[in-house]
Amino acid sequence: MAKILIVEDEKSINDLILMNLSLVGHICSQAFDGNETLSVLNECNPDLILLDVMIPYRDGFSLMQEKIFKEVPVIFLTAKDSVADKVKGLNLGADDYITKPFEAVELIARVDAVLRERKNFLSQNL
Repeated sequence: MAKILIVEDEKSINDLILMNLSLVGHICSQAFDGNETLSVLNECNPDLILLDVMIPYRDGFSLMQEKIFKEVPVIFLTAKDSVADKVKGLNLGADDYITKPFEAVELIARVDAVLRERKNFLSQNL
């Protein structure tokens, strides 16, 4: 399947996401803050990033300014549920924006949809 980087500072939520995505065949890496995210990115070379907005050191919105985040599909997964936050995240380049709480089956479906869209885009532009 795909390599997915989960960026979520709450260990229990991060582990739950990892478990669910692993069950459907994805290979997952974890990061728990903004600084760790940047170092893990170089090691895991993900196909997709699940990114919480409210993480320590560098929040998800500021991480979206990094070049690597323009090259890899990103789904925000956050408790920030105002329309202004959703619009900001999408305008920063996120491919989707999911608010907590969420159902695992919906997360998996959205992950698959973004990965499918990316695969179609890449196959058309080769």
